This record gives sequence, C-alpha cells and structure tokens, in this order.
Amino acid sequence: MQERTGVMSDDDALRLSEYIEQAAARGDTRLPPEPKLCEELGISRGRLRTLLRRLEEQGRIWRHVGKGTFIGSRQAVMDDHAWASAISISDIIGARILLEPQLAGQAAIHATPADLAAMRQSLVDMAAAGSYLEWKRQDETLHRAIAVATHNTLLLMLYDSLRLQAQLGLDAKIESVFGQADAPKSETHSEHLAILEAIAGHDPLLAEQRMRSHLQSVRARMFAPR
Repeated sequence: MQERTGVMSDDDALRLSEYIEQAAARGDTRLPPEPKLCEELGISRGRLRTLLRRLEEQGRIWRHVGKGTFIGSRQAVMDDHAWASAISISDIIGARILLEPQLAGQAAIHATPADLAAMRQSLVDMAAAGSYLEWKRQDETLHRAIAVATHNTLLLMLYDSLRLQAQLGLDAKIESVFGQADAPKSETHSEHLAILEAIAGHDPLLAEQRMRSHLQSVRARMFAPR
C-alpha cells in the first residue's frame, strides 16, 4: 500500500497509532523501550523507528535521549535540564495539592457512571496489587481517571504535564519512600475510597477537602523521619 506523505496509512502504522491511543487512555505518558515495542507490535526495529520519526514530526510523540519516548507534544513539557534539575519532590507535591483538589471537585460535578466505574476498578486493582510497581500504576490510573472525569480538556492537559514532570526525574525518589513494602498502606486505600465516595455523591466541596487531605497526608509521610 502506498503511503501518503505525513499520513499513517498502513497496518503497522495503524497498530502503532492504536497502541499509543490506548496507552494515553490508561494514563501512560511514556512508551516501552523499542525492543519491547517491536515485539508487541510485531514489526522490525527499522520500521518502528520510521513510524516513530513520522509521529514525532506530527507532534504526537517526542523523544528524549536517555529517557525514552513520550506521548504528546514536546511543547507541553519543560525540556530544559536546568528546570528539570530544579524541580523537587516538594514542588511536585505542592503543585498537586493546588491542582488535584480542584479536579476532584469538578469530577464530583461532571463524573458519569462510566467515569465512576473506571475509578472503582482502579481501587479494586490497587487492592489486588502484589508489588509496588503494580500498585503505583493503578494509583496513577486512579488519579488520572479523576482528571478525566472533569471533562475539561485543559485541566486534563495540566494534570498530564504535572505527571510527566514527576516521571522525568522524581519517581525513583518517591519509590524510595513508598516502595519498601510489597503491598500498599491501608491508610492510602481508605483515603482513596473516601475521595471516590465524595465524587460518587456529587459533593464537590467534600471531594476537594478529601483530596487535599489525602495529598497532605502523602506529603507528611514522604517527609517524615525514617
């Protein structure tokens, strides 16, 4: 099949495009390494690189040497190493405390039954997680599901940008605090459950309050003497 310039028109390109869309819907911001991606899609390394280069030209992905391939436009990310090195865990948590309670409040107003079902499934998956990495993935899925439930594209973009900054340099530090045990802490589950109950009850003020309390609790645990 002949390809039109700038248009992903063949089967390989379609599979990759669908893979990226599904990853973005799960809240993933980074693609797997090239060997794993080739295996999952059933295409050669050279073919994959050609398709990734085309997607990068279209602004659908961007690549950072040594860090990987990310979903979305580079323009949405602070790519300056000076900025990246200046961002601390305290900065990230502080920004989350400002943004995410508002997202929870808006989710309480706008969430659909499908949104609530996605949040509940994330809680179930978190409770069943057998490792920190598995639990962390579901935690990210839950928080992004709340952002999605605002049904506000700009707010979702702000959340994704904030999440990406954490992935670029802070996740390893956060894992050093919360990744000591195989299972998540019970207080985190109860906090998440309380947030979901407020959203499901369409109580924006309570949802804001509980999300703020949850993130403040996370901050307190992160900076507690160890």
